[in-house]
Amino acid sequence: MRVGLSIAAVLVILSASLVRSRDTAPTPTPPKTEQSFPLVPAHGGIVPTPGAAEPPRQGTKVIFDITAGGKLDKVNPGFERVARYLNLSAAHGVMPNGIKITAVLHGGATVCALGNTRYAQHAGTKGNPNLSLIRELQKHGVEIYVCGQSLAREGFATDDVTKEVPIAVSAMSVLVNRQTDGYAFLPVN
Repeated sequence: MRVGLSIAAVLVILSASLVRSRDTAPTPTPPKTEQSFPLVPAHGGIVPTPGAAEPPRQGTKVIFDITAGGKLDKVNPGFERVARYLNLSAAHGVMPNGIKITAVLHGGATVCALGNTRYAQHAGTKGNPNLSLIRELQKHGVEIYVCGQSLAREGFATDDVTKEVPIAVSAMSVLVNRQTDGYAFLPVN
């Protein structure tokens, strides 16, 4: 009986030390891979994935539904995702004229459509950090709309919106129209 208890005690101690060593073992750090920006400079960085399945295709149509606000002194993460899709496409030989992209802003992302003066008043910043990326995305054919209903709900006037971003009747109408036209839906929230 005593030998059985001793063996059991040794097994408990060994298993506890194995669990403890596994929990305290250093986690290997994945190698850093340099990001590249084949089309949109400094935004939407990508890493090479040679031989990976399902690269972007010619003729793709995508609608990005951007609802999340983000930090007011930084570019909205939704625009970074749009830029990343453009960079992924360019890296795989699909140039902007081979794809159609629309982004619609509503909810917390509505503020991204404001002009510099109104954005600065609202956010306490020097201006709207999204505007240069909005222009860059539009240069590559991306359509960007802001929801008129969200503007009203958030207390912004139509005159507060930058001239670069058209005001849509609603985000819902843009989303339904684009999906009716065969666009894939990508939520960004």
